[in-house]
Amino acid sequence: MGGGSIKKPTQKRSINFTTETLETLDKLAAKNHTTTSELVRGYVEKGLSIEGSREDIDFIARIIRQEITAVYHVDEIKAIADHDTDRLAKMLMKIGKINGAIFFLLIKVLMNLANEGSEDDFDQMLSEAVKLGVDYMQKKDFQINSFLQDTSNLRELAEKL
Repeated sequence: MGGGSIKKPTQKRSINFTTETLETLDKLAAKNHTTTSELVRGYVEKGLSIEGSREDIDFIARIIRQEITAVYHVDEIKAIADHDTDRLAKMLMKIGKINGAIFFLLIKVLMNLANEGSEDDFDQMLSEAVKLGVDYMQKKDFQINSFLQDTSNLRELAEKL
């Protein structure tokens, strides 16, 4: 025996292609040293394999989803997350309120201490302080520590007020 692979039985099927597609297939077949029929069969097998893989992926995804919902009860997770979200929202509200109070208390203290300056100077200082506060809030998390540790920069910014 020749030791070649065993050929599977085949059946003939006529398929219509546009002239351009046939020319492209013929060129690809010649380039790959094969027949147009072999090339088309290869493409069809690849397409079927991909489609089968998609069905397998969908099936596996359904099983995973089913197992996750069996182990992790979505309603329980949602309840825990909602509780923590509510807690964080309440904490942020408290922080916002106390920061607002501190802000206006600081303004009052500065007004009492800064009697020698003009009202325009104080308004300018207050406006600059608000701008610096907004700039601070817009910084990224990774920038905050280095910003706060750069005391000479902080002193420079404060002196501009």
